[in-house]
Amino acid sequence: MKTAADSDVPVTAVPGFAELEALYASTPLAQVDRQALAEWSPAPSLWGRLKPLIARQAGAMIQWAEVDGHRIQYWDTGPSQKPVLVLLHGFGSSKENWLNLVPLLRSQYRVLVPDLPGFGNSSFSSRCDYRMETQAGRIASWLAQLGVSQFRIAGSSMGGAISALIAARHPALVAGLCLMNSAGAPATRMSMLEAGILAGKNYLVAETRAEALRLFKVCFHSNKHMLGAVFALLMAGDMRQRRMLNHAIFGDLVRSLETTYLSLSSITAPTLVLWGDSDQVLNVSCVDAFLEKIPHARAMVLPETGHLPMIEKPRDTATVLQAFWNAAL
Repeated sequence: MKTAADSDVPVTAVPGFAELEALYASTPLAQVDRQALAEWSPAPSLWGRLKPLIARQAGAMIQWAEVDGHRIQYWDTGPSQKPVLVLLHGFGSSKENWLNLVPLLRSQYRVLVPDLPGFGNSSFSSRCDYRMETQAGRIASWLAQLGVSQFRIAGSSMGGAISALIAARHPALVAGLCLMNSAGAPATRMSMLEAGILAGKNYLVAETRAEALRLFKVCFHSNKHMLGAVFALLMAGDMRQRRMLNHAIFGDLVRSLETTYLSLSSITAPTLVLWGDSDQVLNVSCVDAFLEKIPHARAMVLPETGHLPMIEKPRDTATVLQAFWNAAL
C-alpha cells in the first residue's frame, strides 16, 4: 500500500474534518510560539526582489488596500469596463501563482489578484484570525471598497474554499465560481499531504531548499519536477522566513474546514470544479464530494496534472474557464 514519504499512515485511512482537526492539534505542528509570532516581521528575499518583475510580466499594476487591519497588495489588470475576475491563491503561496494564467485572461476580464491577508506582500498580525470564513469576509470587504458589484471568482486550494464561502454568503455578488483543486470537501482516498500531517509533517511548509523541493514534488505532476526545482531555488529563502507564520495559519485553515463544507449547499452561482488527476495535496476523489454538495456544479479533471493547474497547464486552464463561463451566460 502506498504511504506518504517517511510515514506509515495508509493513504486509504481518511479521517473526517472534525477528526482531522483533533489529530492535527495533537501533533507538534500545532504548537506555535506566540511570542515569536508576535515579533515576526518580513525579511528581504530573492523571491521578494523578483515580485515587481513578475507583476510587469503579468501586465499588472501593483495596488494596495486597507481591510480589517491589514494592508493588502493586489494586481489589477485588464480593461476596467470588462467583467471582473478575482483569482485567489492557495496556502503558503501568493498572487504570483497566477502569473501564467493572467495574460491569457486579461483581455476578456478586469483581473484582480490579491495576496490574501497573512501571505505574500499583504500584512500579517499575530492578533488576527485567519480562518477561511474570516478571510472570505475580508475579500468581500476589499471588493466592496473597489466598488465591484458582481464578479467571477476562481480559487486554488485554500483560495478555492475561501471563494466557495464568498459564493455561499454573498450569492448576489458571484456570477461564476471555479473551485480549483479546492480545500473544503472530504476525499475518499487520503493524499500524501494528509498522510504526512497525521505523521506530524506538513509538506506545504518548508525550511530548507530540500524541503522546498519536496513541496513542489508534492504539488506538481512528475512531468513538472524540473519546474519545481526552479521554484524551490527561487523561493526557499522566502519559505524559510515565513515557516512559523505558515504553521500558525495552517492551524486556522484546519479549524475551518468543517464550516466550509457545511456552507457548500448554499452556493447558487454557476460552479466548475476543476482538478488535476494526479493531485497529491487534495486527492481527486474530493470532486465527488463537491458535486454532491453543489448538485448544479460541473466537473473537469485535467490529465497529467497535479495540484496547481494554473501553473502546470495554464492554457488548458484558461480554455476550460472561458468555455465554462461563456456557456453559463
